[in-house]
Formats: sequence, C-alpha cells, structure tokens
Amino acid sequence: MNVRFTRCLRLLALALIPAAAVRVCGAADDPVVVSSRPLHEGRISPMLFGNFIELLDDLVPGMRAEMLNDRGFEGVVPAARWVYYDGAPTFCDRVWEPSADWSIEHAGGFTGPNCARISPRGGAPARLAQAGLAVQKGATYRFSAYLRGEPGARVRALLKTRRPDGDFDELAVLELGVPSSRWARVEGLLAASGTSDLAVFELRVAGDGTVWADQISLQPAENADGWRLDVVEAIKASRPALIRWGGSVVDPGAYRWKAGVGDRDLRVPFANVNWGRIDSNDVGIAEFCRFCELTAARPLVCVSFSDGPTSAADLVEYCNGSKETTWGARRAADGHAAPFHVKYWQLGNELSGDDDTYVKKCRDFIASMKAVDPSIAILSSFPSQKVVEVLGKDLSHLAPHHYTRDLAACEADFRKLATMIASTPERGRLRLAVTEWNFTGGDWGLGRGKMLTLEGALWNAQYLNLMCRYANIVEIGCRSNMINSYCSGIIATTASGLIKRPSYHVMKLYAEHARPIPTHVGKAPSGVDLLACVDDQRAHLTLFAVNLRREPVTLALEPAAADDAWTPIRAESVRDVADMRQPDVMNHAQAPDRVKTTPLKPRGSTIALPALSVTAVECARR
Repeated sequence: MNVRFTRCLRLLALALIPAAAVRVCGAADDPVVVSSRPLHEGRISPMLFGNFIELLDDLVPGMRAEMLNDRGFEGVVPAARWVYYDGAPTFCDRVWEPSADWSIEHAGGFTGPNCARISPRGGAPARLAQAGLAVQKGATYRFSAYLRGEPGARVRALLKTRRPDGDFDELAVLELGVPSSRWARVEGLLAASGTSDLAVFELRVAGDGTVWADQISLQPAENADGWRLDVVEAIKASRPALIRWGGSVVDPGAYRWKAGVGDRDLRVPFANVNWGRIDSNDVGIAEFCRFCELTAARPLVCVSFSDGPTSAADLVEYCNGSKETTWGARRAADGHAAPFHVKYWQLGNELSGDDDTYVKKCRDFIASMKAVDPSIAILSSFPSQKVVEVLGKDLSHLAPHHYTRDLAACEADFRKLATMIASTPERGRLRLAVTEWNFTGGDWGLGRGKMLTLEGALWNAQYLNLMCRYANIVEIGCRSNMINSYCSGIIATTASGLIKRPSYHVMKLYAEHARPIPTHVGKAPSGVDLLACVDDQRAHLTLFAVNLRREPVTLALEPAAADDAWTPIRAESVRDVADMRQPDVMNHAQAPDRVKTTPLKPRGSTIALPALSVTAVECARR
C-alpha cells in the first residue's frame, strides 16, 4: 500500500470522528478521547476551589500574628480530641511557665475573671514567661498589656533566648516603669538584636510591690491587620475564590458573633464545647471578612441557628449595612467604614433538613435576613426533599458535606440531589455547595494522618475532578480545612514559618489552570483520572490528569479531526521530587518541598505523567 493512499485513508477516518475531539493515548491499547464539546450547560466556578476556616484548636491561632497563647489567663485546657503524630504540641498547648513568682488570680481581671498576679520575693525580681517563640534579628515586635500595680513595683518586658548552657541572652528590653494603681493599657516596641527559634517572652517585675497583668500581647510590628504575613501571602497565592466561616462551634455551640466584635482586649473568651480549648475570641466576623479581603476571596458565613433569626439579621446588617444603620454604625466604629458585602450565608451547620423545626425556622431566618439585604444568597444546612419543596424557591444552594474516600458515593449523592431539585416545582435555580469536604472527618487514627500525605492530595484532586464534571449542579466547594486542624490543613504553621502540604499544591494547581467549560472525556488509562476543560473561545484546553500509579504514564495527543488539533504548550505537575514512589510521603521541617509543583516539558504531542502525581496540561488549538 503506497504512502499517498495510506494518508488518504487516515484523513477519511479522521473525518468520521466527531468534530472538536482529541485522542489521548495512555498506552497503545488504551486510547482516550477528549472532546472540546461541552459536557453540559454548566460552568466550572472558581468557587469550587474554596476553603474553610473554623474555630478548631490551632487553626485560627496558627494564622494570627499573635505570638502568645492564653494571654487572658483563662487557662490552657486540652483539646476534646487531638492527633499528635510527631509528638509536637500545637500553639494552643503553649502555657505560661509555672513559677513561684506568679499565680492566677480568679477575680478582678481586666476583661475576664482571671489575671496574673506577679510578686517579687526577697528582693529578687519576679518573672512571668512564655517560651516557644521565634524572632528575627532586626525585626520589631509590638508589646501591649493591661497592668495595675502597687507602689514600688517596676516593670519591663523582655525577649530572650536560651543558650546551650541553659542560661539566657537578652535580645530586647522595653522599660515600662511603674504601673498605675488602676488597670491601664501599656505598650511599646521590642527590637530583636538576634535571631532565635528558642525565644522566650518575659514580663519582669522588680521592687517591692505586686503587679497584676491581663490581655498580654506580642505581635510582629509588620502584620496584616493581625494576620501573619506569610499566611496571607501563601493563601492568596493558592487563590481560594471563596472561604467559609463557621463549623461545629456555630451549631451546636456557644459561639455568639456579637461577643466577638470591637476591641479584642474587651472580648470575653469562651469554652469551645465541641473541640475543647478556651477560645480567646480574638477573631470574630470582622477579622474573618478582613482576611477574605486580604486574600481576594469571597466570604461565606455560616450563621448560628441556635442564636436565632434576629441575631442573623443583625449580622447581615453588620456586614452589609451602611454606616447609617444600627449595626453598620457598629462596624464603622470597629474600624470598617465600608461594608464587607457578604453575599453567601448558610443557615446553621450540619443540621438535619428532614426536621420540621429546622424547615419552619428557616423561613423566619430567610425573611429576617433578606429584609436587611434582599441581594444575599442563602444556603441550607444538610439538604432534603422537604427543604427543596418548602424552601427551594428562596434558597440559592443546598449544602451537603462529603467526608469519605468513596468517590462513587459522592457522585451518587450529586445525582440524587440533582434529581431531587429537577423534580420539585418552583425550585428556583438551586445549586449545590459542598461547604465541607475531605476524605475523612471523624477518623482520629492513622487514617487522619493520610491528609498530610501525597496520597491524600491525589484523592483531593480526584474529588476536584468530580465536582468539575458536575459543575452544572455543583457551584461551591470548601475543602476542610485551611491551616493545621489535626492534619487536615493545606498549610501547617510553626512559630518560625509555615509548611505547604501536598494538598496546598493541588488546590493551587486547579485554581490556576481550570477553565470554565468542562468537556467530554472517554475511558482513561487504568489508574489515571482525567478532566478536560476549555475556555469560552475554545482556543485553549486544560487537561487535568491524576496518575494513581506508582510508575509514569505517557499520554499522547493525536488530532481526531483535521480542523481540531491541540498542541500541549506547557504543563505543571504536583509530585514527589525525589520520585521514591511512596504514597505516604509528606512535607515536613527537614524537607518542606519534598512534594511540590514542578514544570513538565511536553515532547511534541506527548506528555509523561510522573508516578503518583497531579498534572495540569495546557494546550492551544493549532
């Protein structure tokens, strides 16, 4: 058979294949067809790559610029449940060092009932100290506290570091003088003369009098309105288009948003009944909304169902009302003149949608909240047929939570809920918002530790592929959780820095490379999960490939129609750079970039997927 005749037969075969299709070959006998024909009428929303913040152990404290724990002396209580895989305590385990020099006085604190009583004895200075800090040479740290004292007492604040022989070197000293006999705020700057990750803060009292201290604070002078600069930078770079605030502390729980506004030194700490610990209440709705502004993310606020519809309406007014309104004026007085413009609101956390009381009470919430701002979008808690039938026309989203490795079960839930919505009259334009998702939530054994690993990141990528395939019904996704959080955070923070988990790099990869229109994909090579999406002009296509194999897989792109050929132009892959092909590999202090995003170079029309990797292949139409 001559070459010309062979070429004619090949062109004829290509003409019989549907237009806008590309063949991707994992192996010669395992071809995959990727089409630029839309999968459905839906669009991949950037909000699918969102995240979740809740008041859980060291999640929020690990994001804050505040360097001291238990600054109000309410006590350090253990978490209700915890996971200490490496034996290291969390920020919330840090205590004021026990000493005969000081004690907790259980009445007469500046804000809460407790404060520290510091009393020199025998002419020697008394010390109140907290270790576990890290400081940088040349950096400045802002100290503040509320003090009162007896005549004859002199106070100074210090930063020091422990030497190998056990003694200390002073890194910075701030003279505070003689305190007032009444509670008064004192503040000043400490400029570190050296670098140490074994730094200690000390409040030293000399002289003859006793000093009482409360609401002690130490922060880097350079911070982002109380948030750590490195955390803000890393989260902004990961591009979470939406961040949810809420979780189990909201319902059921003792959290009340009105107790968390205004001057943080005047807020009363509260017991976190679900997760344990004493929450300082330093972070409330205003701080959360400000963090969203800093990271260019939309806020999604979960309101407390137990706090009632009136409180929820007041919260909407605090966030969205003009400064001429009652709660808008309170927001302005708190330092935020412009509204936060919070669009998305969820009615309670993980409450049953089959409960008649829930459905009935939701009507009151919706009426009260929309009377304040008719433009807001309101999400249910757990979805049900009753919620769709009774509330569907007033809701924007139903909000399931997925905590399982069973992707087939997640897909079945999407199908079931889509059918439920489609079969219910007057449903409005309901969509799904998976406001919490991961492959485990309640596992407190080794299974929870998997969230730290490359294997966990691979599962996250498969779930992202699933949500994108169902983008006609799923519009919002909030991965659980953002920071620390018993292994679930995409970032881990320490006093001296942060570590980006493998899941961080996966979330960032999808947020950066996803295109709005999901397209058809045929059968993938064994052990590979594929998602294709194109832009509105059909000029560029992204192929996400999750390789679950312990060996590389080569994908070869072939034109399936003469007028629709795609050329790989660049690719990035989240992988183990050591290529040890171990799914349990993770990033840690000694190897913070063991799993990271690296560029891949396409070879003509082929791309080699590394073992155990998540790859985004960007293609241009020829």
